[in-house]
Formats: sequence, C-alpha cells, structure tokens
Amino acid sequence: MDNASQAPAKSPVISEWVGYWVFVSYMAGPNLDADEPAKPVRDRPEAVTASFLLEDYGDLGIEVKRNPTDPTIFMSWGAVLYVQGPPPEVRKQIDLENAKQAKGNGGK
Repeated sequence: MDNASQAPAKSPVISEWVGYWVFVSYMAGPNLDADEPAKPVRDRPEAVTASFLLEDYGDLGIEVKRNPTDPTIFMSWGAVLYVQGPPPEVRKQIDLENAKQAKGNGGK
C-alpha cells in the first residue's frame, strides 16, 4: 500500500483536553496517618471521581492539578479508570470566555 492512500494518523482525543478541566475516575488507596506518615497503611482501594485540570499526558499516565495553584499530581495509567473532557462546543465557549477576560484585563 502506498503512503498516499493511507489515512493521516489521528491524534488521541485526550490531546484536545490538555489545558481544560476534566473528570477523572481513578483507583485510590487509603490516606497516610498524619501523625505517623512513615507507617504503612493498609485498606481496600476505592474508585474516586473528581475534576482536575489536565496539564499533560504521556505513555506512563496523566499530569493533573486539583486547583490551578496546587502542585501537579501524576496519575499512572494503571490507576486511571476513566477520563472525560469537555466536548468541542464547550471548549469553544471556554476559549471565548477566556479571551474576553484576557482582553478585559489588558491581555495579561
């Protein structure tokens, strides 16, 4: 088959969600004991769903933030169950609102 007849490679849908808030369902273990953080904690894992700012993704997992000022969290693909980002029409509206705000703030 010649290269001219091959369809161009399609980028993954998650690439369109970078920089937007997404819902992520992931497996989480128990929290550490704040009084004894070095002590191992054992309990059943649970599925958690929360909204995150998707900063990046790669072969090993995703990089997200719970709030824009929080440190980045890495989640491996082994823990991620589901990622749902905004559809194109919502992204367009978000981009328009952000552009209006930037223009109102003198483009800062």
